[in-house]
Formats: sequence, structure tokens, C-alpha cells
Amino acid sequence: MSNHSKIFLFSFTRMTMAILPVIVPFFQSLGLSMAQVFQLQAIFGIGILLLEIPTGYVADLFGRKKALILGAFFAGVGFTYLIFIHSFVELIIYELILSLAFSFISGSDISLIYDSYRSDERQLAARGLANLQMAMVLGEASSSILGGFLVMWSFKYVLWATAITMWLPFFISLTLKETQTEVMNRHTHWQNFKEMFIYVFRSGDDVLRLTFINMVLWSLATYFSVWIYQKYWEVQGVELRYFGILWAIHSLLVGVIGKFIHSWEQKLGATTLLWCLAVCAFLGYFGMGIASGFIGVAFALFFPVIRGITQVLLRDALNWRIPAKFRSTVNSAQSFCFRLGFALFGPLVGYGLDHGGMRTTLVVLGLVFGVLAILVLRPLIKKVP
Repeated sequence: MSNHSKIFLFSFTRMTMAILPVIVPFFQSLGLSMAQVFQLQAIFGIGILLLEIPTGYVADLFGRKKALILGAFFAGVGFTYLIFIHSFVELIIYELILSLAFSFISGSDISLIYDSYRSDERQLAARGLANLQMAMVLGEASSSILGGFLVMWSFKYVLWATAITMWLPFFISLTLKETQTEVMNRHTHWQNFKEMFIYVFRSGDDVLRLTFINMVLWSLATYFSVWIYQKYWEVQGVELRYFGILWAIHSLLVGVIGKFIHSWEQKLGATTLLWCLAVCAFLGYFGMGIASGFIGVAFALFFPVIRGITQVLLRDALNWRIPAKFRSTVNSAQSFCFRLGFALFGPLVGYGLDHGGMRTTLVVLGLVFGVLAILVLRPLIKKVP
């Protein structure tokens, strides 16, 4: 099996989290409010904030494979620990273990893909990124259906299934091969970070800088919605057994969008796809806030479109402009900023859901991202040829 195939298999198995489509009801079964659910994710984000850039830097200095092995190991530990959790404090420990796991993995798998292509093979690299995205969503979709099926009996069955499958990436990571690339000096850490910062934010490449910022913004737009979905479905009267199917539909749509992004870019142009980010965020949040029942649930399908565009079009634009020697660090820095945003504003969204109501919170989010599109997305669109 080729190294690329192993990376795709790794990405497939690392997303087989059967608990994901029912994790909010699971948290609520332990007595948590929606505010506490968002607080947990803020804590996870703070863990990422502390670890994301250091672990990405470790991957650049010592190799992507080592980072993936460590990340997969801690993921297995975290989801195994989740089986035995009964309190909010134990959930905090679980989130911190996962933050360590996701920090090591974040950016390392993508960097391993891009490291294996030459500078004149951008189309191949973009196709590799789309295939990586498809592998991840197929893993997420298949495990979502399993989770929706098992939850009809007990959350425990879902937790055990997740714990078992989440050890598979660890064993796959042991078989990966490292790609030889230029490596940063291991003795000039401050100079390395300074070089990376100047390259991204002060090199004069406005497209690179604005792409980085927009990746943070639109990742936040989809992440807020992801943690609202399950409560929203509950409010709309969707039975718990259908959560897995709905989650699988969302995941598959992300993969399909990502698979066709580059062909659409050639036909429609990048600016059209970038405007779709703003339109989909506005329609998604407003539609869910104003509509109800099946129509409201359907409006949520705008968010997988945002995720597909962000994770393939923007991520490819970012990674192709970054030297291999600090590619993992830059990817981790982007994730760091995204997690910082969620740590700051996630609890406010959770508070809004508990005290302001679902409809008001969704409409406000639609307005916020509409304004941010003008402030942040429009400058990027003006720079895109």
C-alpha cells in the first residue's frame, strides 16, 4: 500500500467517532446544560491554544510521522477514558486529552500530503487534499450511522464502538513513511517563528495573509453550527435515532463539495465560490432561525457547503503558498487562531442558546457573519485574480 493510501486510511479511521452525532444528548444525559457544553468546547479550544503551535513546530522539526503517532495514541486514550466518565470535571480531563491528540494531528496529515509533491504539481496536490477530505467525511459518515443505530440501545454501546475504532489510526500511523523535506534549524527557535510570522503576515503576499484570516473566520462559522445542530434537531422534534443519518448526510455533502471544488473553480472562478461562503452562512443561520421543522433542518445543509469550500479551496490556497519547512507550524497557527475565536465566543453562543433562545441566537449569528463577510471576505475577493 502506498504512503498516500495509508494517509487516506489514517484519515478515514481517525474520524470514526460514532459518538459524534449524539454527543450533545450524551452530555445532557450527564446533566450538562447547553452553556456547559459550549464551555467544554471552549476548554478544548484553550487546550488547543496552548498546544497547537508547539506540536506543529515539533512536526516540522522532528517529522510528521512522529506527530501523527503521538496524536493517534492520545486520541485512543481519550475516547477509552470517555467510557468511564460521570462528571463535568472528568469531561474537562477528557477534553484536555483530546486537545493534545488533535494538536499533534492537526496539519501533520495535510503537510505529509503536500510534502510529497513538487512545485509544478499543484493540481495533483489539490486532488490529494480533496481525497483526504473525502476519506475523513466517509469515516465520519459511516461511524455516524453506526452511532445512530447503537444509541437506540444505550450510549455505552456507542462509547465502546468509538473507543475501539479510535485505536486503529495509531496502528496505521506506525506504518507511515516520512517524506524528506527541508527542515528548520533545531537550535534557532525564536528565529524560526519570526521567519514564519514575517512570511505569512509581512511578506507582501496579501492573498496568503487574507486566506489565513478567512480560514479562521469560516471555520468558526461552521463550528458554531456543528455544536448547535443536535440541540436544534431536538427542538424540531427529530428522534435521536435519526441523528446519525442526518450527521452522515452533512458529512457526505462536505466530501462531495470538496471533491468538485477545483473543477467548479475552473468553470465559475474562485471569486464566485468565495462569495458562496457569505451567502451560505447568512442563509444557513437565518433559515434555521426563521423556519421550523423539516425546512429548518434543511437550511442547515448550507454549512457543509461552507466547510467543503473552506477545507479544500482555502486550505489548498494556503498550503501551496507555504514553504515545506514550516508548513505544519502555519497550519497549526491557523487552527490556533480558530480555537482562540471559539474559546472567546463559544461560551457566549451557549449562553445565548440557554437564555436568549434558539431562534434569536441563530439570527444574531447570521447578522454577525454577514457583517464579517464584508470586513474580511471582500478584501480577499478583491485580491483574487
